Amino acid sequence: MVDSLCKICGFACLLVCTIGAHVPEANGFDFVIVGGGLAGSVLANRLSASGEHSVLLMNVAGEPAKAYSGPVVLSDEFIIHKNLSASGGLSARIHQPGYSPVPDFSTDETGSSPARMLGGSSLVALSLYLRDHPEALDEWGAGWSWDDLRPYFHRAEGLQATDRALAESDYGRDGPYTVQELPAYTHPFTQEFIRASRKQGLPWAPDLNTDRGTGVGLTPTTQNADGSKVHAFDAYLAPALGRHNLRVMHGVRVDRLLIDDDICRGVVYRHLADGKDYIVRADREVILSSGYIYTPRVLFLSGIGAKEDLEAVGLKVVKNLPAVGRNLTAARYSPLAYRTFEPSLSHMMGAPISPDGLQANPSCYASAVLEATARSRSSVATQKDPNSTKPDIVLSFMPLFYSPKSAPLQYSLQGESWPLQTNGFTILATLGETKAQGSVTFRSGSPDVSPTITHDAMTDPEDLARAQEAVALAKRIVDGVALADRLEAIENGAGAEDMWSAVYDGRGTCRMGKTELDSVVDLQLRVHGIGKLRIVDGSVIPVGSPYLAVPEVLALAERASELVLGHKIDPSNTVAETATVSVRDLAEVLGEHFPIMEGVAYLAGMDDAMPTESLLSTPPMFAPGSSPMFAPGSSLGTWTAVAVLSSLLVSVSFLAFNGAKSRVHSSDKYSVMEGA
Repeated sequence: MVDSLCKICGFACLLVCTIGAHVPEANGFDFVIVGGGLAGSVLANRLSASGEHSVLLMNVAGEPAKAYSGPVVLSDEFIIHKNLSASGGLSARIHQPGYSPVPDFSTDETGSSPARMLGGSSLVALSLYLRDHPEALDEWGAGWSWDDLRPYFHRAEGLQATDRALAESDYGRDGPYTVQELPAYTHPFTQEFIRASRKQGLPWAPDLNTDRGTGVGLTPTTQNADGSKVHAFDAYLAPALGRHNLRVMHGVRVDRLLIDDDICRGVVYRHLADGKDYIVRADREVILSSGYIYTPRVLFLSGIGAKEDLEAVGLKVVKNLPAVGRNLTAARYSPLAYRTFEPSLSHMMGAPISPDGLQANPSCYASAVLEATARSRSSVATQKDPNSTKPDIVLSFMPLFYSPKSAPLQYSLQGESWPLQTNGFTILATLGETKAQGSVTFRSGSPDVSPTITHDAMTDPEDLARAQEAVALAKRIVDGVALADRLEAIENGAGAEDMWSAVYDGRGTCRMGKTELDSVVDLQLRVHGIGKLRIVDGSVIPVGSPYLAVPEVLALAERASELVLGHKIDPSNTVAETATVSVRDLAEVLGEHFPIMEGVAYLAGMDDAMPTESLLSTPPMFAPGSSPMFAPGSSLGTWTAVAVLSSLLVSVSFLAFNGAKSRVHSSDKYSVMEGA
């Protein structure tokens, strides 16, 4: 089946779509990695580093746009306006009955689909870097304790800091993933939140990854010194692209595993542009790194899952593993918001986001949004385990109003119509581990039918008691803020039992463990009962967390690389020269007080294809992006091609003819190709 987009573009589109369509089957690749996100990028780099092994990395979409290497807030607005719509089978439906403002929605309606580009969720995260508490890591299982994982955290991390901070902080210094001693921007409200938290007895934590218990401090960030975002494509994948033994293929959707005699021999993938299916074989291992939603999808479509679920949709049972798609854990949060008369981020963005007459302050575009973190241990948790020091309540402070209906969106400037009228700040009261879990389920055996994610409501009395403690602590902190009498609580129902949204960064749907009844992989990350098949991504993490999983997935993938190879590896890093985009760079072009949406329009690089005015208009709430055209079978194209192709038909023909000029860097059959 030829995509309707290809029909419009004619021969030029077909020429691009067929570049690299067939992967050689003879001898295959040593390793086939399914998913080019955070874990997949680490694996592609580490497994190909010696030059001894052929590695194929398969991904739905291609190279991220340059804007993803820009200031955090600016790149987030770019994501919303350039959102790729989901292709068939990858448009998950999410149910969260415990959150009344938005109980149901689809990933079509969010800014999450750019996570399908190379770099994955690290592209859409807010550059936050908070590790789980050592006690939580110690619960993973043998070989995955804090002491076991600490060297792998350090291998990934590259702290940029003063000599004193380098000496006193618990980070790696030489890793490819940059962590800053201090965030690039901090709003005055944030400092006041920290002062008020200390008045409530929370000790000051100069670094929240070094001081791991109760306390308050600035949220650690993965930013470059100029405030631009760090992500996995720049940090891990780009430095490896010149290797003769690494091939990156995008525009493909892996739908099924080839399993023969309980051994995984390769994968069946859909060529998204022509709709045809192809096979690629793995001589040593297939590694699934598609995340907590799509890794269980590949397993299920391959006949690996709960026997009754597979039979219900007419799929042959290859391996009965009841835990596939189950045991989903995700933090729950509720947004407490307050109106203030001092300008918050919403009044610092310039038109059309901020009201007319308010001057833009571009320095704040480098904000990580959740600028400060306060955390404590609840009385409920203390009574259950008096010896533990692990905080179970986290308060994340943002100098910005966060509307309850913003929950499906990861970007809070979308919570109300522009210009934003509500000037205020928000505290996200967050619970990491709750008894409310969830699942990823499949109502069809067709690869074109998307999964369904369900986050169960919090109903356990202990969870509800901790929730009320979190809300009460947040309110006490606000009462202690200087000039608290000038604040006005926004009565949005926050803290009520039906006002706890899930954080869309799940874990556990393919969790590690010892038995086939309650886990999917063993402690070596091998799928139970299936040879030459491993899972390396956040879905294997068996313990919930109040934080995004970026640090844990980095450490997991670093250690998994050694498990796959069977030996220790040289942790030396090749650092690619990344063309970041700083606020200063943009100001030199757009002026000292450029509005944020002018920066988005400039970075879009679409002056000919899309009028700037269309990027500066108010977007409809939860509007899905336009359909992307993928460059299947080829590897990395230019970022401008990806950006333009994902939005407008008018530019496809031009890009197709230009993209057809592929360059092969090596005559080796595993070479990296650059195509459309």
